[in-house]
Amino acid sequence: MKAATVLKVDDSLGLVFGWAIVCKEDGEDHFDTQGDHIPEEVMLKAASDFMGEVERVGADMHVWADDGTPIKTGSVVFAWPMTTEIAKAMGFSGRNTGLMIAYKPDDDALLKRFRDGIYTGFSIGGSATKEAVQ
Repeated sequence: MKAATVLKVDDSLGLVFGWAIVCKEDGEDHFDTQGDHIPEEVMLKAASDFMGEVERVGADMHVWADDGTPIKTGSVVFAWPMTTEIAKAMGFSGRNTGLMIAYKPDDDALLKRFRDGIYTGFSIGGSATKEAVQ
């Protein structure tokens, strides 16, 4: 499975479901297209911070306003952090760990891009401090 993949589009609810972050794939650390790995504990903290915000903004293709804030094109309405420990505690098993989300685009044209396969995944807009691993 390609990381951060859209898995389902629900037209009746206007929602797009998929992985926003993949930490592990088949039990191995997952590295994204930029070579970055997000450990489960880092994802869990980031997800907690993000979901604690008043509004969980979704933007289209990393478009930002002049003040550095994302231009809202939708909202993340559901998020579930799936770590190895959480999956085990819940009795779930699967190939991936990470952050599962449901994104609700603000307009039908954006939802159509997901439905038609033009958009096939999510890209989180965040910042991090990289640490060298030896």
